[in-house]
Amino acid sequence: MKLEDSTSATARAVRRTILNRESAHVQLDLLERLRIHLIGIFYTEVGPEWSSCGKQESDYLHHIDLTLTGHRQVVFRGEVLDLEPGVAFWFPGNTPLERRYFEPGEVLFFKLRCEWLPGVDPLLDWEGRRPRPIAQFDPAYWRPWRQPNHKPTFNELLQAQARILDWIAGAVPNLDEVILQHIQTHSQFKAVFDLIERKLAPNLRIEELARTYGTTLHAFSMAFARNTGMSPKAYLKRRLNQEAMQLLLNSGLKIKEVAGALRFSDEFHFSRFFRTANGLAPVQYRRSFARFA
Repeated sequence: MKLEDSTSATARAVRRTILNRESAHVQLDLLERLRIHLIGIFYTEVGPEWSSCGKQESDYLHHIDLTLTGHRQVVFRGEVLDLEPGVAFWFPGNTPLERRYFEPGEVLFFKLRCEWLPGVDPLLDWEGRRPRPIAQFDPAYWRPWRQPNHKPTFNELLQAQARILDWIAGAVPNLDEVILQHIQTHSQFKAVFDLIERKLAPNLRIEELARTYGTTLHAFSMAFARNTGMSPKAYLKRRLNQEAMQLLLNSGLKIKEVAGALRFSDEFHFSRFFRTANGLAPVQYRRSFARFA
């Protein structure tokens, strides 16, 4: 098919440019490289088991909760936040909070993670992260999604993705600043992050990362911790845990096979690692979400 631009010269003459590649190349580059990975969409009928009984809990995945019915609360740094039907709520990963149950209810929720550099989620370490209401929504639109036989169409998922992006923009109003700060502190370790993604395993040695970075082990560890806010070993554990959660939620692999995919020596060592990181054994974690899917 021959492509032609038949726009008249008159129409071109009166147009006014608001944005183009040259005038907004930084922002457009950020938009193109930021990836929002939807891990899954889940439905639960909330009961007493939803309460954390005064404990503060979190995981490394971000959540967007849509309360369809019922009343719940979360407590973050002493502030009590009410979760009411019709209000979408943002729960950033790596942000412990207390959950309180009051009455039976229905909740549809999304689990996701963001990515700038491979495996690097700029929102996990953002100092301003906190749970917050982000938008109103129509519960009637989402109720069909809770039905066991409802299979979202491509168009529905595309619309859901657009809503998720809009919700994140509302939850993190200075998202470009957060990403740019991450670029400044993380881009110097891009080769290290690339190596971690290629060879992610519990026995990946920090010495190998230091060689890739081009310094001694001590100098690398100090630089990495100073710029990212965590030690190289802590980052490796986080990435292993993120991938473990994704495989448990989105694959039919047996626990032994998940352990093998992540290069653990056996199922026992993987289960011990996962329980230490999440407070639940892998089979319990998978079962707790299997009944929501």
